[in-house]
Amino acid sequence: MENRKSKEYYDPFREMSYYKLDCPTEEEQFRFVEAMEYLIETAVFEDDVIAFSYNLAMYYRDIKDFRLERKYLEKGEELGSSICGEELGIIWYYGLGVEPDYEKAFHYFDENGSRLGKIMLSDMYKNGQYVRKNTEKCRKTLEKLMQDVECEKEDEHFYISTKFPEIAVRLTNLNIEEGCYTDNDFDNLLYARMILSIRQSVRPFWGNIILMKRILETIVLITGKNYDIIDLYDLLVFDLNKAIVFFEYNGIQGNLDIFDDGKETIFQYEGKWFHGPEDFLEKARFDGKRITTVLTKMKNVGIDLLS
Repeated sequence: MENRKSKEYYDPFREMSYYKLDCPTEEEQFRFVEAMEYLIETAVFEDDVIAFSYNLAMYYRDIKDFRLERKYLEKGEELGSSICGEELGIIWYYGLGVEPDYEKAFHYFDENGSRLGKIMLSDMYKNGQYVRKNTEKCRKTLEKLMQDVECEKEDEHFYISTKFPEIAVRLTNLNIEEGCYTDNDFDNLLYARMILSIRQSVRPFWGNIILMKRILETIVLITGKNYDIIDLYDLLVFDLNKAIVFFEYNGIQGNLDIFDDGKETIFQYEGKWFHGPEDFLEKARFDGKRITTVLTKMKNVGIDLLS
């Protein structure tokens, strides 16, 4: 591909429009990476190096290149970025491209002090990972976080930035386990589902789909499994071997065939095979857009179970 840095008037900042693209092409992705690398190399201030390194790390996170994600997060963290440290904690906690290391994860989360860091620490205390198991400390942390997020103003950034879904699903599961579940927990899960649907439509990320599955699994745990489909996210918890799912957006009808090929459940859509609901929701396109971008605006969503 053409090296734009050789041009006399190369303007890397124009590639920031990448964030407005729903389905960037390989060329657009290449230009974005090239621009971020150029900005990192030429930045005068450390804060700029941090910002551009974080941008590039999140790009590599989204395409699941965890080695390069870690490289750029470490660059930002070495310059004092707490948000890069937070994301490094995620890498070490879940073992993304590395063996899980709860000690490293704990220190990143503990030093960070952000809401996400506290959420992850609550998991570690609940599960006894690196630290002594302490469900009381887990509960106190989650309840304080819930109080904080319930005071957030629902402005244009709320659905992207709020950690309400992450907190609600953990607190509800803890309440179920300890026998103190209330109807308010169920309401919180429904609200968390709505927030996450909007978040994924604006800022697609495979991690949102994993979180959505956890929320829906908790809803099923409370209500019992059934086949009343609200939207395509319900496919994450449906145990289907053969079915047709239909939906409509902008006057265009879509049909999804689900069948078992003898090895796994296949989701076939527009001639393409997807390996289960997560793969389908992450990669499928509808009318030229990510399917999760238009999912909340779909109409007449239904399912036919086939024998």
